[in-house]
Amino acid sequence: MREVAQGRNHILLNGRPVHLRGTVENAVFPKTGHAPVCDAEWERIMRIVKDYGLNHIRFHSWCPPAAAFRMADRHGVYLEVEMPMWGKDAEPDEARYDFFRREMRAILKEYGNHPSFVLYCNGNEITGNFDFIEELTADGRKLDTRHLYSGSTARTRVPSDQYYVSQQTNKGPVKVYEGRPSTDWDRSSESDVDVPVISHESGQRCVYPDFREIEKFTGPVRARNFELWREMLDANGMLDQAHDFFRASGALTVVEYKAVIEALLRSSKSAGFQLLSLNDFPGQGYAPVGILDPFWDSKGLVTPEEWRAFCAPTVALLRYPKSAWFDDETFTAKAEVYNFGAAALKNAKIRWSVTDGNGKTIAKGSLKSQTVGIDGVFPVGEFSAPLGKVRGPQKLTVHLNVGETIGNSWNIWVYPRNPSLMQSDAEVLYTTEFGEQARQYLAAGKKVVLTPAPNKVKGRKSTFHNHFWNPIMFAWAPMTIGCLIHADEPVFADFPTSFHTDWQWWDILENAKVIEMQAAPRQLRPFIQVIDSFDNNEKLGIGFEARVGGGKLLVLAVDTKKKMDERPATRQLLESIDNYVRSDRFAPEVTLDESFIASFMR
Repeated sequence: MREVAQGRNHILLNGRPVHLRGTVENAVFPKTGHAPVCDAEWERIMRIVKDYGLNHIRFHSWCPPAAAFRMADRHGVYLEVEMPMWGKDAEPDEARYDFFRREMRAILKEYGNHPSFVLYCNGNEITGNFDFIEELTADGRKLDTRHLYSGSTARTRVPSDQYYVSQQTNKGPVKVYEGRPSTDWDRSSESDVDVPVISHESGQRCVYPDFREIEKFTGPVRARNFELWREMLDANGMLDQAHDFFRASGALTVVEYKAVIEALLRSSKSAGFQLLSLNDFPGQGYAPVGILDPFWDSKGLVTPEEWRAFCAPTVALLRYPKSAWFDDETFTAKAEVYNFGAAALKNAKIRWSVTDGNGKTIAKGSLKSQTVGIDGVFPVGEFSAPLGKVRGPQKLTVHLNVGETIGNSWNIWVYPRNPSLMQSDAEVLYTTEFGEQARQYLAAGKKVVLTPAPNKVKGRKSTFHNHFWNPIMFAWAPMTIGCLIHADEPVFADFPTSFHTDWQWWDILENAKVIEMQAAPRQLRPFIQVIDSFDNNEKLGIGFEARVGGGKLLVLAVDTKKKMDERPATRQLLESIDNYVRSDRFAPEVTLDESFIASFMR
């Protein structure tokens, strides 16, 4: 038994606020070409949704069959149901209007008694006659009071709205598509309007396709696009890197989803969020934005247990100002607990710690034991950890535990100040221009480190984020999908990094330029390799090395002048490069002609 009502900021179930942690279901069933009508497949989907800490599914412009409602009832998943209305479907057309009037009544009559059917919406991103949308919404409210009603997702409000799935309110954006290197932000004030606000289609950052999935398409839908992209990658000389591109871009997408979800959990006045989506969408050119493939199978990027650390009924949260620190600073953080679980957490012990890469604890402490409330986001204290004892550049992990079962963690990076940077001498030239002096050094068999200002490089704009939704549907920047970092190369010996970008790369990538390198020799692989969109598949880089004119050249297309006192990660990368080029390990294997360097320099 349940009663749904409109609260101030949240949807109320039996008088209690509910925070919706949802995914969007886009009728993606490539094995059959139609939605399953049996209980078993929908039970599998509902179990997966719960395994990943979610409690809600929005059916994007469609109404699922009875089996979906039955299994959502059984497993406690809240549903938002829509008619097949999208875009211009509300443009004047009386025959179409009559269809929607009949269809709404049929949905309410056929499925209205399912307790999982909590929210009704007419459709997705509607344009046109909103007097008709208001008519439908008001009629629905009169016909069946067992649900809450909304006119349209992400578009014009109507007077009868009881909730709103939105990108924007009159107070600002409530959508969250990507994270930040700081966690001290939320969407609370933007969500505090006259109806509960659910963040619309959050996430949507691409993963490079996993071509191993081709063999899974055995039904009426075949992955012909994957085959074309694989052939293109092969023709461009990088097929051997396909799986690395998938892994690196996928790891970045997990980093982004964690930041996105935590920001929305910190938003105490948000009614919830709807990810787009937990699984990939093979339409619109193919949108590989999920941590699951189109078959609802894991891509192997993150386990359900790891995901639930930041997406669950109860989650430990931290607010801190940045992810990259100098070792003479003090890390500070504010701890919070998101708790929409079954009950308050009585006399909860709250502990924090900081560990290094070997798991050794370098700082720890406890906050005041306290009872953490229910149905909200609760501050539980602050702590700080001086970083002066950190020796050398390191990735550290900050842990926050609440009681015995709730825990979450965040990576931060700590670097020394490295006071002297990029000092030229008789053997190594640091320069921002590929001019006569650089050519002379190279001709003499010496070393050159070229760090051109981004505005002096012909190429693409660099950014930390990977592409939105997919590059075929939305051909806007960035037309790239993260970076593959060749972390085992000696150039990174003094710059701790994984094979993918994480928040320590934010400052570097936001102040860089992407060099188009398709004309370079095939065997030349940049050590900072930018992953091109999968419908283009060209070789791109920000940092590479080569033999040029008898000497050794290292190119890093990163701004090394702007506000360097505020850029610890960039300073450390330059320190690592300097140590590398002054060592015997700096031995480029591929020879480049000077003309290639000139080709990307303005």
